[in-house]
Amino acid sequence: MEIELQNVSKTYGRGANLKIAVDNVSWKSGGGEIFGLLGPNGAGKTTMIRMMLDIIRPDQGQILLDGDATANRTIEFKRRIGYLPEERGLYQKRKVMDVLLYFAALKGFDRAAAKVKAMELLERFELAHCANKKIHDLSKGMGQKIQIASCVLHDPDLVVLDEPFSGLDPVNTRLIRETILDLRAAGKLVFLSTHMMAEVEALCDRIFMINDGKQVLYGSLDEIRKSYTKYEVQMDHEAETHGLKSIESITRSAQGQCIHLKNGSSVHDLMAELAAGQRAFHRFEEARMPIEDIFVEVVGKSPHDAVAETEGASS
Repeated sequence: MEIELQNVSKTYGRGANLKIAVDNVSWKSGGGEIFGLLGPNGAGKTTMIRMMLDIIRPDQGQILLDGDATANRTIEFKRRIGYLPEERGLYQKRKVMDVLLYFAALKGFDRAAAKVKAMELLERFELAHCANKKIHDLSKGMGQKIQIASCVLHDPDLVVLDEPFSGLDPVNTRLIRETILDLRAAGKLVFLSTHMMAEVEALCDRIFMINDGKQVLYGSLDEIRKSYTKYEVQMDHEAETHGLKSIESITRSAQGQCIHLKNGSSVHDLMAELAAGQRAFHRFEEARMPIEDIFVEVVGKSPHDAVAETEGASS
């Protein structure tokens, strides 16, 4: 499955109350990929997802599914979707298994097959003992895993996960991370919207960052990190770096030496100098700017500050 947005825009309200939620956005993503949708709260991510899933329609531009501008409006397409919205919704007084089978039935999934798959997921998520418990008896983290299970139970081709790690401890975060990687390995197209930049670094192949409705970053994670990389190299404490012409300065820490290169010097220049002088070293790693630092540089605040600011405004 391939999804492409071409010059898509969406506004709400009129006149002085006009709000441009998404402003002339374009991107493309295909199967077997984890595609990160990033940006502060209110940037336009949810509007973009809802347009992609035909929950709302764009004012301008078009959304192509495998090249077709109307395919995302069909029942067949909607059955191929697994969607975890930011606003969670489970039937609190129903049993876990009943809830999972109900959501599977909405997607046209055979009940007998759904029950087998549901037990497999409950076992994987370490919740098999909860099959006959009511949702309101579960912890927040357990409920989050049930919500994710309901999203992938019917074996969708497109999986959209909005803040899937919310409420999870480190053990369960790893479990959901492995589940997402398995979806990619199975050829699924996974959209991941999250403020947890460590998970973006661990999972995403490509990212699209939006701010105030406008595209600010788009490309492979590696390409974007390279484009923002400062001219630095991490080396071990024992590395023989004194007197090299390509080095501007050296910062030492518990992790080793951080080599700051002169303007005009490259990592290859430093490597050539080390080789020419037969300098000894055990570690040589080009520094990559963390995606959270890139987020802050582009947006002007950390993902966590953006969330806190929004929550404070609504309280």
